[in-house]
Amino acid sequence: MPERNARRRRGRENENNSENEVTQRHLQERPANSSLIISILITSIIFIAVCAYGHHSSPINAVEIENVVEVELEGPFAVNDKLSHGKRIAMRAPESCVEADDKKLYVGLRDGRVVCIHPSNDGEIGAGKVENITTGVIEGAVNTSDAWGHGVPLGMRLRDQSLYVMDAIYGFYVIDLPTKSLKILIEPDDVTPPMKFPNDFDISTDEKTVYFTDSSEKYPITELMSEVLEGTCTSRLIKYDMLTQKLDVVKDGLCFGNGVQLIDDESMVIVPETTRYRVNWIDTKTWEIKHVLHLPAMPDNVRRNSRGNYWIGGTSKMSDFVKIMFGFPSLRQILIALFPSSILLKAADHKHCMLFEVDNAGEVIQTLHDPDGSLAHALSQGTELSDGRIALGTYSAQFLAIADIDW
Repeated sequence: MPERNARRRRGRENENNSENEVTQRHLQERPANSSLIISILITSIIFIAVCAYGHHSSPINAVEIENVVEVELEGPFAVNDKLSHGKRIAMRAPESCVEADDKKLYVGLRDGRVVCIHPSNDGEIGAGKVENITTGVIEGAVNTSDAWGHGVPLGMRLRDQSLYVMDAIYGFYVIDLPTKSLKILIEPDDVTPPMKFPNDFDISTDEKTVYFTDSSEKYPITELMSEVLEGTCTSRLIKYDMLTQKLDVVKDGLCFGNGVQLIDDESMVIVPETTRYRVNWIDTKTWEIKHVLHLPAMPDNVRRNSRGNYWIGGTSKMSDFVKIMFGFPSLRQILIALFPSSILLKAADHKHCMLFEVDNAGEVIQTLHDPDGSLAHALSQGTELSDGRIALGTYSAQFLAIADIDW
């Protein structure tokens, strides 16, 4: 009996010790759990406060982006690598270029300059010396923004020895190539209200009429991401009479109207709406939209090719991230307040470049792809050269790409 009682006492003592150990562990864990909860609460409060501050202090008033059609990469849009082979010529964001009859390439650069790439001694296009045509700065000129201190040529057309340029900073000007003299034809404040983002243009066959886009009534190119993330549609198509110098806004309410291209009979003008992934065929008499082409990438400039069709350059295919951004204006409003535009710009897919060939009626004939950015990057314009290759403009890369196309 005494031994049995002793065992019982030892058992009770062991149970008490176990209970004490459990209690001690709980006492030790409770402060740790409390600290975790407090940390989560503090982090949540800071996050909410930062978001509230960003929304309140945002420079934009973002709206929901609706009626964007998602286009699958199939059929005429099926992925290939036809745009992936060629050469690169180092230069700063050559957005637009045009070839002259003597095989010279005139190119507009992001640093404001217009340059001429001469052919090589054996006649290869784009392989010779690079000559400055302009300095990129027009002293005393009216500008849309002086933040960068120079112009930004976005659209170029050649007529005989006259090189016409639409500059996002200075407006519309012409360069007499033999003398390199420059004359401004349309200043930003010649339009009412003044232009903020002159972009691209085309000239009628008789050279009497110019059609051009002002991509935004609110933001200059120096605030590009504000325009893109706000999502409003304040872009305009403007008609300019070269003889009378009369300006008329013929179509407003466009969503970042970008490239401009007259079709063959000039009964319609092709105008992409970049932020809506679509391209419009607009009647030049009634200014009604007669046809809309939805694309799987953001369209930019449009140029005629040797077959009488048109190349539309595009990049930034519609990703899940982009679709989320479309539906949440508050998120876009917060992001632009909290992060530099340079960081936000990197969030888009600039690698997968596409060049769409379409006919007068807006039917897609084929799509050339560079899916991994092997050659092109941030594609803005496809210019078909006289040797069958295609010069690929860019809005951000540090080179002009020339693609070898296996026709």
